[in-house]
Amino acid sequence: MPAPLLGMARKIKMTRLKTNDIADIAANLGAYDTCLLSQTGRTLKGIACLSAGIGEDWLLKRQGGISVGVIPFSCGQGILSNFSETVASIIEYLGFSAFVAAASDVTAMVDAYRHEADILFMADERRFVAIDLHSRNVVVDNADMTGGGFATGLALMAGGLMGKSVFVIGCGEVGRAATESLLRLGADVAVYDVNTSSTRALARQTGNAIKVEPSLDAALMHYDLIFDASPAADIIGVGHIDEKTFVAAPGMPCGTTAAATEKLNRRLLHDPLRIGVACMLVNAVKTVIGS
Repeated sequence: MPAPLLGMARKIKMTRLKTNDIADIAANLGAYDTCLLSQTGRTLKGIACLSAGIGEDWLLKRQGGISVGVIPFSCGQGILSNFSETVASIIEYLGFSAFVAAASDVTAMVDAYRHEADILFMADERRFVAIDLHSRNVVVDNADMTGGGFATGLALMAGGLMGKSVFVIGCGEVGRAATESLLRLGADVAVYDVNTSSTRALARQTGNAIKVEPSLDAALMHYDLIFDASPAADIIGVGHIDEKTFVAAPGMPCGTTAAATEKLNRRLLHDPLRIGVACMLVNAVKTVIGS
């Protein structure tokens, strides 16, 4: 049975994926990797490894001995066709053995356990996680991995972030994770969210290491490096873009207008699933090897 639509995150409504958003992912992973390499100088595996702080050779040596089970869930407000199969295809593309468990829900978890899976990937309406079955206490969260992976991708596109200003739109789970990663990469981070309590909370979380922008449009006119972690569509227009602008935009819908997307071309890093899943896998493998 198909897995659920990713939807509501803790306290904040997150973007809902639609079946069409992931329909071509499995068939086009090679073409996507070629595009990603031209944008960032790294493949999908390379970005995930860099984000996790490990070498690709290290990961290559661990490919043969780890099995990943993807668990379909049938509960929730919406069902996303082929979600589990798409996640498994990304994992297999990265060189690891993956299977979609039979049936769904608890029965699927039992099936994966009996197949001696080392890592479980599972999603419901609130969370999408990878769990290391060896340590039994390590949970790798998609929101954290997506924020960190796209921060790494933005740094690659921009030739590094040390001392550079980055504007983060949205202070939900992905935005918070991205902000922490961007700070670790040496960026000067500014944030905006329509919910001002979210920006205040993030400022406290980072020890007031970030700047809070009061106006989205004014801020977009000021920053060249943009991380769009908002679920809103068409908030970055062509007037906000020049030849120095780079945008990292995880999730759906993309926040750039059609004209802005065309103008950015390869300076827009946008992907609803692949980078997040790749980073989840690499970090989960790290925990398995260390457990």
